[in-house]
Order: sequence, then structure tokens, then C-alpha cells
Amino acid sequence: MGGPVATAGFLIVELAFLAAAHIFGGPPWTLLAMIALLAQIATDLRLGPLALLVPSLAWLALHRVTGDRELFFPFAMYLATFVALLAAARGTWRGLLAGGIVVAAFLAIRRLQDASPRVLAVEAGVTLMILTVAVTAYAASGKWAAVAPAILVLASLAAYASLAL
Repeated sequence: MGGPVATAGFLIVELAFLAAAHIFGGPPWTLLAMIALLAQIATDLRLGPLALLVPSLAWLALHRVTGDRELFFPFAMYLATFVALLAAARGTWRGLLAGGIVVAAFLAIRRLQDASPRVLAVEAGVTLMILTVAVTAYAASGKWAAVAPAILVLASLAAYASLAL
């Protein structure tokens, strides 16, 4: 990692991220945030990649301002894509499986929220398409810093657009 200052910075960003998810989103948002942070810890203990999680909080802020619970989906897809890209550095299938863990948690939460089977099927299909495109795009470039921010934003915007389905 890089010394005590870098470690402290990493922990501060993690704790602030979890606190924001919990205070403004509640347990479902916090659970997905925790999974993404655990993936970050397991793969790359640098602030740079961790900082890419911060923009996902825009979905949380919009949810808080508008009260729109559906914004949990683009937030979840941002995090799932983040985890997928972290793991994709070690192989495309690893990326898909890692992102799938976040998606599985998301779908379990949605089931507990009484989402209908039709809604769950649409969400599962959309997540599969988004993750596949995201990991494929990343694998084609192989450059985290160059493509990850754009892929993350586009993945969550695609999830938001899919809410119209």
C-alpha cells in the first residue's frame, strides 16, 4: 500500500463511503457498498481505484433528494461493474463472477423487497448484459485508468435507462 498515511487515507475513504451509504440509503445500500469495499481490499489497496467508488454516491444523493427507490439499481450496477473491473484484471471470467456476486446480493435484496419475478428477471437480464459489455470493453483495452471511469459511468447510466423497461 504505501505507508501509514496512505493506509489512514484508505480507511477514512472506506469508512466515509460506508457511513454515507448507511445514513442516506440504509442497510441495502450499505450491504452492496460493503461487498464492493471488500473486493477492493482483496484486490488493490490503493486510493486511486477506491476513489472510483465515490461517484456512485451520486445515485444515493439523487435517491435521497427525489425519494426514488429505483435509483438503487444504477447504484448497484455501478458497484457491480466496479467489482467486475477490479477482478477482470486477472481474467474475464473472474470479472464476470466477481460482478455477479454484487448482482446476486442485489437480486436477493430485491426479492426481500418483494420485487415481482418479472421485475427480477428483467433486472437479472440487464445486469448480465451490462456486466458482459463492461468486462469485454475493459479486456479489450486492458488499461484500468484509461477506461474504468467511463465504463463505470456508462454502466450505471445503462442501468438507469433500463428502468424504463
